[in-house]
Amino acid sequence: ELGALLAIKERLLAADRDNIQQCLSIASLIRGLGIAGASGLLAVLFPAQFGTVDQFVVKALAKIPELPERDLIAAMNPESLKLNEGAILIRIMRRKAADLNRAFSTTEWTPQKVDMVLWTCAR
Repeated sequence: ELGALLAIKERLLAADRDNIQQCLSIASLIRGLGIAGASGLLAVLFPAQFGTVDQFVVKALAKIPELPERDLIAAMNPESLKLNEGAILIRIMRRKAADLNRAFSTTEWTPQKVDMVLWTCAR
């Protein structure tokens, strides 16, 4: 088990962080981690590129009528996210973080911070 975890760690550290699906796929190789857990691990390791995707993020995003991905969000099962759905959610968080950074002339917003706001709004 430890050898397998070390191999996964090395793959994660070497992965192209722009390839969201690949990173989620690698992280979800850890036994017991689904897409939510895998994204949470990535958010801890790489907060500037990843946020945690879970049911609360889906529920919060579903309340935004002008969201371009609204139909995709509506089709998701918040309690059982798929790999491609996790990638969609992280892309939304990345886009929103970039929008906020531009709007406020800062670099403080990250996908992880966007995920925290969404999580709070859905609770």
